[in-house]
Amino acid sequence: MLINQRLIWIALGIFTLIIRWLSGFYPQAVETIYARGIYQGVRWVFDHTVTITPLPLFYVLAVLLLIWLIWAIVRFFRQTNPLGKRLLNSLYSIVAFAAGFIFLFMWLWGFNYARIPIEKQLNFKPEPLSLEVLKTTFNEYTLLLDTLRHRIPNADTTALSEDFVPDKLENQVRDLLTATLKDLNYPTTGRVRGRLIYPKGTLIRNGASGIYIPFIGEGHIDGGLHHLSIPFTMAHEMAHGYGHGDEGTCNFLAYLACQGATDPYIRYAGAYSYWRYLRSALRSLDKAAYLELEAQFPTGIHNDLESLKRSWELYPQSFPHIRDWLYDRFLKSQGIKEGVKSYSKVVMMVEAWKIQNPNNK
Repeated sequence: MLINQRLIWIALGIFTLIIRWLSGFYPQAVETIYARGIYQGVRWVFDHTVTITPLPLFYVLAVLLLIWLIWAIVRFFRQTNPLGKRLLNSLYSIVAFAAGFIFLFMWLWGFNYARIPIEKQLNFKPEPLSLEVLKTTFNEYTLLLDTLRHRIPNADTTALSEDFVPDKLENQVRDLLTATLKDLNYPTTGRVRGRLIYPKGTLIRNGASGIYIPFIGEGHIDGGLHHLSIPFTMAHEMAHGYGHGDEGTCNFLAYLACQGATDPYIRYAGAYSYWRYLRSALRSLDKAAYLELEAQFPTGIHNDLESLKRSWELYPQSFPHIRDWLYDRFLKSQGIKEGVKSYSKVVMMVEAWKIQNPNNK
């Protein structure tokens, strides 16, 4: 019976890989049948079952995986079969597990990678910014950021503390994101969660500030993340939950959502996250030009940046180059040509969007 079950999972995994390969040729079909059809049903089921629990399901999933691993190890050593046969049997089980993982991952969410890119649906064309345009944009945005910061009640030039974070942040961010998606004619089925997880640094030490897990239908944000980064990151992970796979797209949606906020802290925090992408792009192209502008940062913005840097230093990362290489390969295998660079694609997307929509900056 066990062999039959494993064969079934392997067959389902192979079938899913074939469908995924074919889906790359038919993004319109994926958009219509899966992203706006099947996935909306998946989202509805999640939002009326497991995600209503008060406990983040991240912990439940971690415990179940640990129990399964312990059971598999104990079972391996308790078997009386020859070692070679046990190893072969274990390999068979691992292949079946991997196939099952692929099947569930793709049907519960992963096919969203193959949908029509948002820039094609909204008819704007992201293009690389020249150095001069980037310098000008960064300088203008620094001034805008300073203006937004002055609108936060009781904010002075010292780094903003967590006391400025508004109540019920998750609900506010979700409302902003769903309003943005509706304006862009995207479905917003359900109530995607953006949960903080602990202990602090769980994700950051692995090079991530947040993660969306398709198997439980929830977005997660590291509890150790600096509070100024949380609104943008939360909107990003929720955007994954509403059916968007591309990292640049989720950053773009997070930017639009935060800029639609009436709460001055959320708007500043979201703008600050985008400003840091501009900062990273300028530093990589012309570090000397960036340093010249950095010397002119308003005191409050400079202090917030230093506070952010110190928060990341609390959680050193393990094997960052290997991790980035693996994730880059995964994203490219799903049709994201930029790989991990798709995160910074948000700069091109936002600036192209501003040109096409000058009244919605």
